[in-house]
Amino acid sequence: MAKLRSLLAEVFEEHEAPIDRRAVAEGVSQYGIVGKKLYSEHNIMEIAEQLVKIAESAQTHVLSETDDWFDKVSVNRNMKAMTGMVKEFKSTATEYKSLSERLVALYEDMGGILNRYYDIQEELDPVGDEDDDVDNDGDSDESDDYLANRRDAVTKAVGSGN
Repeated sequence: MAKLRSLLAEVFEEHEAPIDRRAVAEGVSQYGIVGKKLYSEHNIMEIAEQLVKIAESAQTHVLSETDDWFDKVSVNRNMKAMTGMVKEFKSTATEYKSLSERLVALYEDMGGILNRYYDIQEELDPVGDEDDDVDNDGDSDESDDYLANRRDAVTKAVGSGN
């Protein structure tokens, strides 16, 4: 036990301040509630698609309304810049989605470890009434598929002893 304690002290740089066990337990019990904020992020890919449609329709409309040659050159230049921004937004949204899925996976892994030692309050579906909304964010989407597949993989790995 002393070895484990010294190992943990190295990893977490244990301080000499006394630990309020009740405060720690209370804080950890809120872990599930904090995670709900992580799951409730808006679907950034839907937002990106909406922005693409808005930009495309705005570009078509503005160009159709421009009569003067000089205005058309300026409008084309502005619309080309906006198209570049939309592409960059979509690319960044794709990166964000990937990072968001990684954050969710890390959150669940941390929660799994904490749940071994503490009671964590979670707002989950009642046993037997589970649905496709794995992350309980109010909808069933790609993040739920990702989480379901991840849980299946973890269950399979734990079951096979790997």
